[in-house]
Amino acid sequence: MTTTDRLPLTSHIMKVLERLLLVHLNKQTRTYQDPLQFAYRHGVGVEDAIIQLLQPTHCHLDKAGSTVRVMFFDFSSAFNTIQPDVLCQKLQKTQVGASTIAWIKDYLTNRPQFVRLKNCTSNQAISNIGAPQGTVLSPFLFTLYTSDFQYKSETCHLQKYSDDSAVVGCIRDGQEAEYRELVERFVAWCGNNHLTLNVNKTKEMILDFRRNRVESNTVSIMGEEVEVVEEYKYLGVHLDNRLDWRKNSEAVYKKGHSRLHFLRTLRSFNVCSKMLQIFYKSVVESVISSAIVCWGSSIRSRDLKRLNSLIKKAGSVLGTTVEPLEEIMQRRILQRIKKMMDNPEHSLHKTVRQWKSVFSQRLLQFGCNTDRYWRSFLPTAIVIYNNSLMT
Repeated sequence: MTTTDRLPLTSHIMKVLERLLLVHLNKQTRTYQDPLQFAYRHGVGVEDAIIQLLQPTHCHLDKAGSTVRVMFFDFSSAFNTIQPDVLCQKLQKTQVGASTIAWIKDYLTNRPQFVRLKNCTSNQAISNIGAPQGTVLSPFLFTLYTSDFQYKSETCHLQKYSDDSAVVGCIRDGQEAEYRELVERFVAWCGNNHLTLNVNKTKEMILDFRRNRVESNTVSIMGEEVEVVEEYKYLGVHLDNRLDWRKNSEAVYKKGHSRLHFLRTLRSFNVCSKMLQIFYKSVVESVISSAIVCWGSSIRSRDLKRLNSLIKKAGSVLGTTVEPLEEIMQRRILQRIKKMMDNPEHSLHKTVRQWKSVFSQRLLQFGCNTDRYWRSFLPTAIVIYNNSLMT
């Protein structure tokens, strides 16, 4: 067996046992988990994390004289720096039993590792820190490790997707004290919990649509200034400080176009139509519509036509009509807002429910000062949801 800290080979029996423990552990720690942690939690995922970042951003920027600052943190080998003793101390404050905690500590410590290349085998090393990557349980253990630092107010919040952490600060009249204090507290917490921040890869994006912009002072972490960028790839989606989705649309088109080549290649080998359709759904459409609920209603008409043209080409390869991007977007937006309404643990549940009419099942539409906000997820989702009640 070849074992490394990046890709350990775990037996199938061990993975089954991990899944059983994961279900048990998830129930016992539910009240302890961070509501703004979107990884490895039932009913939420990547799209919810992006919407959580964008919704307060759009809402705040809809008012004159407002800016938003977003700090995207990058950790150096986050999973490999978990301290088992620290994790166990955190778990002791939850409803997890002593025997389970002892099992987890044994799982994370005294792990023998070696590398085998053909007939050559390295010396064995014993690891007592970190969590083995490539396993079922380790990602969830990391979310528990970071659950004791939570923050959400009307103007600032910290959100996480596994080790992808971001601080969002809604700023008015240049009042940045809460945002900067939250960043400093999170940096200090990381140091106290042995999580190493990579300042060179940590980036900040400033969204400011004011006519008379005032140059903002940079933020320093551990004596180094954080680079301010115009665009950032967050959870696979390209965000920019204009919120116009041009960069993301271009990336989606290029990726979809390259996958379309493979579809054509399969057809040239006379693969049956059923297999071609499965390949299209899983490999081509999945790329084109990735996180579409976050950006589908906001992209330019030019980009929408371009992506639909790509879908039509795929339809000609399949020899059938395929669902256009607008229909995919509307269906998925409707599914997403229904999940938000039905899940009390969702971070945007209260935000959505507050717009529900007390006299009907409809959601009340709220006023938007800018077209940018009107075309974002929540206003669009309300229109789609109300239209679905009429059909």
